[in-house]
Amino acid sequence: MTVTHYQADWIGKGALESSKVPAWPLKADDGNIWNRVVLKKKLIDTWTPLVKMGVPVHVGEWGCYNKTPHKVVLAWMKDVLSLWKEVGWGQALWNLRGDFGVLDSTRPDVQYEDYKGHKLDREMLELIKEH
Repeated sequence: MTVTHYQADWIGKGALESSKVPAWPLKADDGNIWNRVVLKKKLIDTWTPLVKMGVPVHVGEWGCYNKTPHKVVLAWMKDVLSLWKEVGWGQALWNLRGDFGVLDSTRPDVQYEDYKGHKLDREMLELIKEH
């Protein structure tokens, strides 16, 4: 939650693993490290029993709020996208346009490309397309 919802005013501070500006990998306030290995355990391995029973998995909503530093967002996204790709799961970004999206996210640290009247985060789009 620290990476994905940093400074989101609808999330209580107690829900975050760290009170600091997020990095990836993330060192939580309790000393635990969040990285690709932990993501696999929490996001993939948790669902393995259902997958083994033949239940298909689709990640229906995911993304990273626009207050998280862009380089952190891309590093985290690369890890989660590669994990989902490894296990063959589909995914859908929370939104295409807006605070979590590749268009018009208003991230202050992105060099946007003009695209049909919108501000396109090309780096994020290309990362998603790779996976």
